[in-house]
Amino acid sequence: MTIDQIIDDQMLAFNNRDIKNMMSLYSDEIKVFNFPDNTITVDGINECKKMFITLFDNSPKLYAEIINTITFDNKVIVHEYVYGRNGSDDKTEQIVIFEVNNQKITRMDLIRK
Repeated sequence: MTIDQIIDDQMLAFNNRDIKNMMSLYSDEIKVFNFPDNTITVDGINECKKMFITLFDNSPKLYAEIINTITFDNKVIVHEYVYGRNGSDDKTEQIVIFEVNNQKITRMDLIRK
């Protein structure tokens, strides 16, 4: 599977709220960082799963729409709109930098306005 296919599968699983298929794409050592302060918000697959389950539970209309992607080496930079986060009707814009190693997502950096 290519790096682009892994990210496409992740986005599809996210929009379908398919936590099982989503988690199969992540490394057990997944780390999620906030940009620009580089703080770790998720450390490990169990925290990642909990983060997404909580987000899905709090966001019944959650949906992400990709605006653009750039693949560079083992990273995919996704510029996206997210609708319905935490029950909001607002559309938010963000960048997610996915790092993939050994066919698994090992790191995500989140850049939000």
